[in-house]
Amino acid sequence: MKKLFSIPKQKSLKFQLLTRMFLLLILFLIIAEIFQYASLKHYLCKSKEQVLESRMHNISKTMMNLYSKEDIISNADELVENSVDFGIASSVIDSDGNVVSSKSNYKHGAPAPQLTQNDYKTIMHQKGNLEGYALIKNTYGNLDLVIWRKIGDLHSSSGLVQLSTEADPIMSILYKQLSTYIFACIIILILGVIIGGAVLKHTLNPLYNMTSTVKQITPQELNKRLPVNNKQLEIDSLSMAFNGMLERIETSFKKENAIKKKMQQFISDASHELRTPLTSIRGFVEVLLMGAAKDEKKLNTALNSILTESERLTELVNELLILTRLDRKTELEMSKQNMKSIIEDIYPQLKILSKDRKINLILNEDMYFLGNKNQVKQVIFNIVQNAINHTNEKYGIITISLESQIIDNKNLLVLKISDNGTGIAEDDLNKIFDRFFRSESHRSRQHGGYGLGLPIVKSIIDAHKGKIDVKSTLGKGTIFYIYLTTM
Repeated sequence: MKKLFSIPKQKSLKFQLLTRMFLLLILFLIIAEIFQYASLKHYLCKSKEQVLESRMHNISKTMMNLYSKEDIISNADELVENSVDFGIASSVIDSDGNVVSSKSNYKHGAPAPQLTQNDYKTIMHQKGNLEGYALIKNTYGNLDLVIWRKIGDLHSSSGLVQLSTEADPIMSILYKQLSTYIFACIIILILGVIIGGAVLKHTLNPLYNMTSTVKQITPQELNKRLPVNNKQLEIDSLSMAFNGMLERIETSFKKENAIKKKMQQFISDASHELRTPLTSIRGFVEVLLMGAAKDEKKLNTALNSILTESERLTELVNELLILTRLDRKTELEMSKQNMKSIIEDIYPQLKILSKDRKINLILNEDMYFLGNKNQVKQVIFNIVQNAINHTNEKYGIITISLESQIIDNKNLLVLKISDNGTGIAEDDLNKIFDRFFRSESHRSRQHGGYGLGLPIVKSIIDAHKGKIDVKSTLGKGTIFYIYLTTM
């Protein structure tokens, strides 16, 4: 069976605020009416009570000081006549709770209200002279306002005088006042909804404007910002939070675009670098297949060339694998290491790599840090290999030094590797850690490398939460500074 009406699950903020304001207004009006109704009722009843009290004062003290049942019965009619008046009923009750005399001058001829014997006895046994009033239904079912006074001793009453008057005029006034109040409340609620809706709409305008602005924001317009001078603390706070979020999104988009460009460049460069040795290998194999294999000299040349290109291809693949592992940011096995011992361990291998170049070590003392020994060796190998590629084979000098510095209240280990090679142009200093980057002066194959050595160095140092810096002068040489936290 289809539903005839469907109530939306989500309601607007304006609707919710207006509804809650409407409910609060109703609650306040109800509370105010209850208080007003009770106050007016008490005031009107007190006025009636004072009228009855004035009639009670017409009874002489002698008549109120009767101490025997017989005296009360014999004087009951006189007591009633002295207290009764227009609109007032009077009754005299003996000590047994019996009504011995009663007279009513009610407008509609209703009799005086009458309680049970036990009720009257209970009233007589109450302390004091029974100040106050009570509302009781008479035999016609109408409300009467009733007061009582004791006859005789206050502590051992011999009877009661009961005066009552009709309470219907009081209830009529209360009902009239209540109907007037309800009508006024309806008018107030209608005006409240109209005026409140207009005020809420004006108050929520900054929020509507914010929503409109946010809807207009596209990936191409992330530089848009929301106004923060709405003169509403909450809206301004929300605008500032949104602006902060937009700024972070814009930054993320820029970074993502930059990463995409770098990735595209990386794939392009990697494809090119992989294709070059593969093309060479394919060319030499085709030469061999065309008959060069029968010539021993050509065969050796071709095989040596294939071996060289295969080694270069293997080196490139290995470097790409290293970068891939570093990019994954896998947890490194870190332990306490001595940088001086690491440098001394690989010094013989560095000497072999450098050939006739001179390698100087300036290692004064042991210096410890938390790191991965093999990866730190990789860093030193890559930087020294870079220095070897760009220094003169006979006159090249590579210096590896170790010292300690305090920077920003931190005790740091500083590994410095310098050379007297060709240097790096100032415009290229910020690019040397980009993958496959090689300056124009270093693109010749005689320098070797694919532009991956220094990016590997940067990734390893970052994984060690360290810092790497470089200074260089064309024609004079380059200095790499590596900063690691000591232990």
